[in-house]
Amino acid sequence: MPRIYLLSEHTACRIAAGEVIERPVSIVKELVENSLDAGANIINIAITGGGIEAIEVVDNGCGISQEDTPLAFQRHATSKIKSIADLNCINTLGFRGEALPSIAAVARLSIKTRVPENNMGYHMVIKGGQVLRKEPVGCPVGTLINVQDIFYNTPARRKHLKSKSTEGGLIADMVYKMALIRPQTRFIFSHNGREIFRSPGSGNTLDVLASVYDVRTANMMLAINNQEQDIKVEGYISKPELSRSTRQQITVAVNGRVVRSRSINNALIEAYRGKLTAARYPVAVLLIWLPPDKIDVNVHPAKMEVKLSNEEHLQLLITDAVRRALRETGLIPHPVKMPATSEPFVLNLPSPANQHKVSNKGQAGAGNGNSLKERVAASYVPACDQQAPAGSSSSGNKDELGATVTLPSKADDHHSDQLAEVAESYKENPAFPDLRIVGQLLNAYILAQAADGLFIIDQHAAHERVLFEKFFKQLSVPNPQVQYLLKPVNINLRLHEQELLKEYAVELRAVGFVFEDFGQGSLLLRGIPAEFPPGQSEQLLADVAESIMEQGKISSAKTKHALASLLACKAAIKAGERLSTEAMEALVARLAGAGEPYTCPHGRPTVVSFTRRELDVMFKRT
Repeated sequence: MPRIYLLSEHTACRIAAGEVIERPVSIVKELVENSLDAGANIINIAITGGGIEAIEVVDNGCGISQEDTPLAFQRHATSKIKSIADLNCINTLGFRGEALPSIAAVARLSIKTRVPENNMGYHMVIKGGQVLRKEPVGCPVGTLINVQDIFYNTPARRKHLKSKSTEGGLIADMVYKMALIRPQTRFIFSHNGREIFRSPGSGNTLDVLASVYDVRTANMMLAINNQEQDIKVEGYISKPELSRSTRQQITVAVNGRVVRSRSINNALIEAYRGKLTAARYPVAVLLIWLPPDKIDVNVHPAKMEVKLSNEEHLQLLITDAVRRALRETGLIPHPVKMPATSEPFVLNLPSPANQHKVSNKGQAGAGNGNSLKERVAASYVPACDQQAPAGSSSSGNKDELGATVTLPSKADDHHSDQLAEVAESYKENPAFPDLRIVGQLLNAYILAQAADGLFIIDQHAAHERVLFEKFFKQLSVPNPQVQYLLKPVNINLRLHEQELLKEYAVELRAVGFVFEDFGQGSLLLRGIPAEFPPGQSEQLLADVAESIMEQGKISSAKTKHALASLLACKAAIKAGERLSTEAMEALVARLAGAGEPYTCPHGRPTVVSFTRRELDVMFKRT
C-alpha cells in the first residue's frame, strides 16, 4: 500500500478551486454574492473576452478592513459563520470561505477595498495563490476586484471552455437572474467596454423584467403569490403564449439565492400542463422564502443546489399559485402579425382523385419508370430560393409541403462519412418498403400499404427527420435556401443573444437566416429558412440563441445536432394539419430517401407496420 501524505496548502487550494470555479461565470457569481452580502446596492460587472480574459466587479458595499484583507484569501476564513451551529441558520449568500482563495489560486487577482471608517484603503495582488504585492491605497468605500489570466495554470480547464460569446452569454444570464431576484440593487454589466445591461434598482421586479427582456414581455407576465404558515412563494410567470425552447428563462431563488432545482421546475411546468405544447417552457421568476433552518445550502461547493425540507408541500404551493394566476386571467393569445414575404407559405393542396404509389426501386407510380430522385423533383413547384431577393422571380423548387428543395449532390471527399451519408439523403434506399398511400388518420398519421401489410407514418416525425438531415448537412456543406422578406423585420433580443447570433452569422446563413446589425441593440432580419412561416421569426431566433448558449460551439457535432433538431422541429408539419394525397406522397418519398428514415432526431419512430399475418391474427382469420 502507498503511504498517506498530507497535501500541501497550494495543492489543496487548487483542488478546492476546481470544485468552486468551473468557468468564468462561477467567478462572477461568487464575487457578486460577496458584494450583496456586503450590503452593496450598486454593483458594476465588466468582462473582457467573455470573461476568459478579464473580470472586474466593483461595489459600494461595506468593504474589508486592512487587517482582514489578507485573511480573506486564506482557505476557510469567513466573517459569516463562527461555529457549526451557524450552519443550521445561514442568512448570507457566502459562508464557506473558499471563493476568494479559489479564484486567486487559478488566476491573477487584484483587490482594492476600503471601509467607511478609514481614510485609506488596502491593495493586494495575488497570482496562483502567491501574494505579489500588498500596500495601502487611496480608493472609495467598497471593493474592487479584478481577475485576469483565468485558468493560466490549469490549461486543461481553459481548453474546455466554450467560445467567448458563449461564456459571455452565461455571465450575462447570471447577471440577469441576479437582477431579477434583487430588484432593489442596480446592476451594471459591460462586455469589451460596451455597456450591455443596466437594471433600474427601483425595487420593482416588473421594471427589471422590462430591462432584461422588453416592455412587451413584461406586460405578458402574471404576478403570483401564495403563503402558508412560514413558506412564501411569489414572483412572475408568463402567459402560455410567451414560451421558450429551454428551461433557461426560469429563474428560481430560495431566500435570495439563485439555485437549480428540478423539483421546483417540475412543479412550475406541471401547472402549465395542457397549456403549453411539448418541449416549450415558460418565462418565470420564482422567489421562495422559508425559515433558514428549513433549507440546507451546504450540499454543493458552488451553492447552486440546495436541500429543502417538506419539498412536496412546497411543490403544491408553487403549482397552486401558478394555476390560480393562469385561471384568473384571459389567456386568449393576440394574433401574430405576419410580415410580407416573396411568396406565401403553402401547405394545403388540391387532392388528386387517384391514389399514388411511392417506390424506392425505380417505380414512383403505376406506369411511371422514373427514378425516385426524378419523382421527388417532379413533385415540387417553383418557389423562392437562395438567389431570389424580395419581390423578384424565383428559380428554385418547392414541394407540396411548402419547402424549397435543392437535391443535394455527393459530398466532397474531405467531409466526414456522416455528412456524406446525409448528402446522399435522396438516393434510393433499398431497405425502405414500396408504399401506396391509403389516406390520413386523425390529421396526424399517414396510412400506406405494401405487399406485406399496413404502414402508419407519423407525419410530424417523418418531416422532422427529412428536415433535420437537410439542416445538419447545410451546417457543414452550406447550401442555403432562403425565404427573403419583402419587409425586413426588426428583431429585439437580449444583447448577449444578439452577440451570439452575430458571432455565428455565417453558420446561420448556411441554413437560411439572413440578418445584419441594425444598431441600438437590435438585428434586422432579411431572410429566414424557406420552410418557416415568417410569423415565427423573432421566437425562432430567440430559441436558436438559447440552443447555442446551452450547447456550445456551433462547429461541434453535438451543437450541430441540437440546432438542426430545433430547426427541424419548428419547421416540420404538425399533428392536426390536413394533407392532400400528393403532399403525403411527397413526404413519404422524401422519407424513403433519408439517411436514417426510421426515427426522428429525438429517437421517436417515424413509421410502424403490421404484417398481413399480424392483421389476420388480430381478426382471427388464421
